[in-house]
Parts: sequence; C-alpha cells; structure tokens
Amino acid sequence: MEEIDDITLERAMRGDEAAFRRLYEHYSPFVWRLCYRSSNGDDACAEEIMQNAFVKVHRYLSGFLKGSSFSTWLYSVTYHCVNEYFTKAAKHRLRNVAFDDKVGMSGTDAGGGRVPYEDRQLVERVLKSLSESDRFMLVAREVEGVPYEELAGIMGVNVGALRTRMARLKADIRERLEKQYLGE
Repeated sequence: MEEIDDITLERAMRGDEAAFRRLYEHYSPFVWRLCYRSSNGDDACAEEIMQNAFVKVHRYLSGFLKGSSFSTWLYSVTYHCVNEYFTKAAKHRLRNVAFDDKVGMSGTDAGGGRVPYEDRQLVERVLKSLSESDRFMLVAREVEGVPYEELAGIMGVNVGALRTRMARLKADIRERLEKQYLGE
C-alpha cells in the first residue's frame, strides 16, 4: 500500500479536517476491503466497523508515532475494531457457519473444470467457517499481502507463532477441501 504524503499526514494530525478527509479518501478503500472480508461480505457490518475504525483514527491520530508506517498503524486500529465488533455483538456465534452447511454443488462444470462463480462461493464458505481473527489474518496476509512482520505486530504475536498459526490454518482448510471433494 502506498503511504499518504507526510505533509497531509502531519496536517491531519494537527486537526486539519481537509487533510483528514484526504487521508480518509486515500485509505478508505483499503480499510473497506479488510472490514468487508472480515465480516463475510456483510455490507452493513463492514460499514459499521469501518466507521468505528476511522472514528478511532480521528480520535487518536495525534498520538501516532511518525517513526512507524501509518498503514501498519491503521491495520492495527482496523484489526482491533473488527475484534471489538464481533466480541461485543452476539452475531459472532452466527458467523461461524459449519463448513459443510449449504454445500450441494459439485464445484465443476461438465468438462470437470472449476467454475469461477462456484470458486467464489467456495472461498466465501471457507472464510465463513473461520473465526474473525483467523479470517482477518488470512485476508491480510494472503489477499492484501501484509508482510508477516507487520501482521505479527498488528496482532500482538511473534512472527514465528504467526507463521505456525498460518501454516496450521492453511493445512486445516486444505484438509477440509480434500474431504469435501474426495469424499463425495
């Protein structure tokens, strides 16, 4: 992710609303994708999380330490807002849909190849089966390309533990998919 220029960031930190608006416009697509994917594609939920994230950014921006990357700090704020939302809301239990629910499609076309629409549905089912934290971690690392070192800092764990957790998560997903398609 390309960082916003230092002048705009500095002005926003001093309370310049126009600068904060530019900061919002620059980073909101990035934050939206994280919130949307972390909420299993629930627009209303993603909107609320994003709104909370930017309220916190506005409130605590003056405390941002310029020696670090703003996007990493923003990831951290967003990560905490995602977790806070699902912790406070009773919806978190509904978000953990069993992996095999609503499965009934073969996932292949007549020639035996994958159909893109069905691939997208498969990805949605896989993401829905994960905890909010695992979903955020997977999306941040594999979709957004956040380096392990940054992601470890955001999530408050060491890099080795994060890599191990990611490897186990991927192995678990792979095993579920193999059972799903080889067991039919």
